[in-house]
Amino acid sequence: MSEFFLNTRFFKRLPSSGSDIQSQLNTLKEIVKKIVVIDPIFSTWYINNPTGKNPPLDYPFPSEKADNFLITLREKDPFQSFSLWNGEDNSNFGSINFDTFDFRMSFEKIIPYEKIVEILKVLLEHIQFKYMYISNNFFAEINVYPHRLVTSSICYISKTIDIDSIPHLYKKIEIDNDLNKGNILVFDENWADESDEMKRKIQENSLALVELGVIPEAELPEDFFEQ
Repeated sequence: MSEFFLNTRFFKRLPSSGSDIQSQLNTLKEIVKKIVVIDPIFSTWYINNPTGKNPPLDYPFPSEKADNFLITLREKDPFQSFSLWNGEDNSNFGSINFDTFDFRMSFEKIIPYEKIVEILKVLLEHIQFKYMYISNNFFAEINVYPHRLVTSSICYISKTIDIDSIPHLYKKIEIDNDLNKGNILVFDENWADESDEMKRKIQENSLALVELGVIPEAELPEDFFEQ
């Protein structure tokens, strides 16, 4: 079974002062609180490998014990990630990683596109994103532009486009809030299909989206690290 990754790109690296660490932890708690109802695989979370001696299930998230562990971890090393695991090792596996560079999720279950859209909406309510996309080996292998981030069958772009701007569009969802303004694009209802037809749709849409300037370069820009 393929593992899927929800990858993101921030506009800027997040700050890492003491108050920023607490704010980012609060953001993660709000996100988790909202996604637990989207699908059963997101209903329970634990700190991922908190120590070499204690199993992850000793640190449920959110909890005071987990909060203290994550804050101390980030205070010691601002490059450390808030890493969560849902306690499953099979097809119900799920994980979250949130650091100052990006927000990532991974899962193996093929969930309906509507649920992925709901997850993206939750994230877009709490964090500012330049780009968001679902990836796996298939999407990576058919990427038209290796120097740009992957174009996938479900993605968020930080720009509002017309429905006829790309050749294949199943659904466009408008996002307009205090943090983000853009579109969630769904190319096909069967977003995880790995057929030649899906390859064609993604590659033709990728050409159009790159032309529109909404697929970022794979390499981080120099101003990404400016505070």
